[in-house]
Amino acid sequence: MSDIPFPVLVAALFLFGCLAGLHMLLRHQETQRALPARDQYLATHDLQSVVCAHCRSIDTREFGLNDGDDNRRVVACSQCDKLLFRYTRGEQ
Repeated sequence: MSDIPFPVLVAALFLFGCLAGLHMLLRHQETQRALPARDQYLATHDLQSVVCAHCRSIDTREFGLNDGDDNRRVVACSQCDKLLFRYTRGEQ
């Protein structure tokens, strides 16, 4: 066996696991922030209304960028779970 005490090994594994989880969360948030705006999404995919460009489903779900009450919203497809676009609630 190694000379590293068991509690130190457990603490190190916990720390590296938390850092890996944090890295994945931040990468996912950056992906959401980099989504195109609604108008850009429609223009890019030559659409008249909101439809998933991947599976052509019209069922979507939306959620806040940082939390449920955030005015910055992200829209995803309910069918294939792909992120589609972002918009700000209240802007016309």
